[in-house]
Amino acid sequence: MAVKIRTFEVLVVLLTTAVFLIYRTPFTLYAGLIYALTLRISEKRALPKRPGLDLQAIIGASFIMISPAFLVIRLGEYTSPSAFLTFLLLGLQLILYELRGLEVPSIVVAGGATIALLAKTDLISEAIDATSALFVDVTSILVKGLVTLSGVPIKINGNVAVVRKSIVIIGSGCSGFDAFVIYILATLLLIYLRKSSRKEAALLLLGAIGIIPLNAVRIFTLLVIGYYSGMSFLELFHSHLGDLMFVAYVFIYWWAVLRWKKQVKGEEKLTAS
Repeated sequence: MAVKIRTFEVLVVLLTTAVFLIYRTPFTLYAGLIYALTLRISEKRALPKRPGLDLQAIIGASFIMISPAFLVIRLGEYTSPSAFLTFLLLGLQLILYELRGLEVPSIVVAGGATIALLAKTDLISEAIDATSALFVDVTSILVKGLVTLSGVPIKINGNVAVVRKSIVIIGSGCSGFDAFVIYILATLLLIYLRKSSRKEAALLLLGAIGIIPLNAVRIFTLLVIGYYSGMSFLELFHSHLGDLMFVAYVFIYWWAVLRWKKQVKGEEKLTAS
């Protein structure tokens, strides 16, 4: 019996949410949701695959069978929940649907699997660590500036903040680098789907710069919460505040750019007429 594409989209979101809640890996969440979004956009072109043991079904089944290995085998220092999810989703898609019509979702999920694996190699890992360290330095400077402007008695030395008697370290996980990369990837996908002009594409990509001060505001907000409400509240908000701020920022910025572009086109039509 063919699985409706809407049912598969719901399954993708549920699997993504479950893996994220268990492993708390941001890339897993972003990759899964972007894939679900491309499925939704491409759903009218989705063709259910006839049951049968052809090459596509064999490849799909192979991906599903090897996917749990990424939760057990360490690639570098850690396992890779993101690779597990992307291989699992790609395998399910290959078994349930024809490739024709779902080319974009296939590229997105295959790209997510590739990125998840490359991020575990020494060369890419070192490059990511160096870039992340730069983001940490810039973010720490911005956070210190916000603390100085606010007058909240929090001491910051480099990437170390002293909140009353507690020490908070702004590490690589707080750098905002992962959100920066995800924004660029999601924006490139949006540009491709919209067939954006150069000007629109440039404006959309420019929004990546805003991720850096946004992350600084997030960390500053957490430090203030920790100072006035206690470290338990800081830890409570730490896990989800960044995701909420990131999602809100992306959609508000995209909406503003696309709305501005629509107004410009409207004015050009009026001028031409």
